[in-house]
Amino acid sequence: MDCSKNSMIKKKNLTKAKLKIELTSKCIDKSPQDFLFVNHVNYLNKLSFWNLNEFNHEEMCRSNQQTVVKLINKKPIKLSSELKYFHCKKCDMMLIPGQTSRIRVKSKRQKHIVSTCLNCGEIKRYNLQ
Repeated sequence: MDCSKNSMIKKKNLTKAKLKIELTSKCIDKSPQDFLFVNHVNYLNKLSFWNLNEFNHEEMCRSNQQTVVKLINKKPIKLSSELKYFHCKKCDMMLIPGQTSRIRVKSKRQKHIVSTCLNCGEIKRYNLQ
């Protein structure tokens, strides 16, 4: 009992910065079903973040991210670009800077951010404009 109470206390004491993985839709005013869909995707992303960050369950995180990808492919709702930033397409893992990804700022040609997945080595580049 005491162990579960301690884990509940840890969950409540997380800072708001860690829970800033809100992936809201840009077109959320379409219908109540779309609103529920976006909430479901948000919940799965938070759950995969918790599984990876707090409990170190990589397989649970990967399965949640695979479910998110399946859901997004079913509905033509455009989600915010944060989903692309925090998801590795190659290994279906959530990218958390410093834990599962390495972030570098490069200034060749144009300034851009290079995100490298530490599990599979996949490299993503995002232009800064």
